[in-house]
Amino acid sequence: MHLLALLTLVLSAADHWTTYLCLRSPLDGWEITEANPLAEWLFEAAGLVPGLWIDSAVTLVAVGFLLSTRHLSESAKVCFFSLIAAWTGIAVINNLNAISTIGLSLTGSA
Repeated sequence: MHLLALLTLVLSAADHWTTYLCLRSPLDGWEITEANPLAEWLFEAAGLVPGLWIDSAVTLVAVGFLLSTRHLSESAKVCFFSLIAAWTGIAVINNLNAISTIGLSLTGSA
């Protein structure tokens, strides 16, 4: 289960980085939007970078809670981490496809 929790954190970091690359500035000829309505609201309310930091903090707290709580069975925790890792992995793949199509650099350089 700890490996799944770590995978969730790594994929979340990859999602946040690739989201930042895609949304940090408008690109002529491209309309790039956030697919997650909750994240879109957060980015509009707090700004992209602060929103990503808030999302990261919430993710860390949620993972820490799930690892430490005794109110959920191990199988429920494994199921939850598996679902989140899969969902976040899909988001990362989508972002990487957008980055590739647009011709952005994964390092954030121009």
